[in-house]
Amino acid sequence: MANVPFFAVALVSSIVIAVASGNRTEQFQKIETLPVWLLTAGVMSAAMIIGSSYLIPKIGIGAFFVLLVSGQVLAGMVFGYFGLFGVPANPLSTGKLLGALLVIAGVYLVTFK
Repeated sequence: MANVPFFAVALVSSIVIAVASGNRTEQFQKIETLPVWLLTAGVMSAAMIIGSSYLIPKIGIGAFFVLLVSGQVLAGMVFGYFGLFGVPANPLSTGKLLGALLVIAGVYLVTFK
C-alpha cells in the first residue's frame, strides 16, 4: 500500500512541473494518441517498486542495484539489436558482446563475492 501515495505524488508532481514549464495544451492533447505499449511503463514501474521492496531484504541493496543496472544494460542491448520500442535496430559488435560478458562477470563478482 505504500506505493499508492508514491504514485499519487509522482502524478501530481509531473502535472505541476508540466504546467509550470509553459503552455502544454498541445502535449496534453497528444496523450490520447499514445500507443498502448507506452502506457506499460507505469505497470513496469509499479512492478519494479514492489519487486524491489521484496528483493532488497532478501539479497541486499548492493546485489539488487548491480542486478538492476546490469539488467538494464543487457535489456538495452537486446532492444537495440531487435529495434524494439521504436528504436532503430543496432547490430551487435565484438565490443558490445565483450561488454555484456564483463557486465555478467561483474554481477557474479558482486553477488557471489
